[in-house]
Amino acid sequence: MRDFDSLLKTKTSKRTAHSNVIEIYRQARKENKEISLEDLQLLNANDLFAKDIKHKIDKNLLSLWGMLDMKSFVDAISGDTINPYFLKTKNLSPIKALPEYTYLPDEARLLNLLDIKYIKKFELEGVTFSEVFLVTYEIADRNNAFRPYVTFLTLNQNNQFIEFGYGYDTNDNGNVELFLSSYNYLVYLTPKGFIHSPLSGKMTKLKIYDILTFGEIAKLYK
Repeated sequence: MRDFDSLLKTKTSKRTAHSNVIEIYRQARKENKEISLEDLQLLNANDLFAKDIKHKIDKNLLSLWGMLDMKSFVDAISGDTINPYFLKTKNLSPIKALPEYTYLPDEARLLNLLDIKYIKKFELEGVTFSEVFLVTYEIADRNNAFRPYVTFLTLNQNNQFIEFGYGYDTNDNGNVELFLSSYNYLVYLTPKGFIHSPLSGKMTKLKIYDILTFGEIAKLYK
């Protein structure tokens, strides 16, 4: 799979392997029913670090994976998942607010984490973004096809991950429309990894410095 193939629409799920998220969640809840999401995320991240005994995976990518994969699972259980493909407006709201929430299939309830790309820097329309983590998920739409949802994060001065943008394929044309905090208009992410500004026509290629995929996570558990 090429680095940006995770953005493509597919009939079946692209994620074919999973980590210990479910087991960690169940055991932690058994021991402490009031355990916080932050503690669950830390448990999942620590489990991954324990598996990566050769320390081959960048610690920021591994930590972020542990946090996001657990959050996706917890959100699916609580109904707090964002599935934009079931919304009739561009105002994001959780699936539990949908009239059809009770009848949603599992695939439409979970933001399935596919990969995290680390991009040192990119520039568009005079704005420079540094230390970027591009997170790609898949989730089922109304026709049971798996479509992309992405988030952009960076590390702040306190070494905390901060989200500064998100996007999804609003028009079902293969391009992900991005809502980035630095712009008051939409830009696009193409399936070939280009950020495109519709105002000027300018494009910039995202150069991936490092990437962590569900396949690499699955290898840790073998």
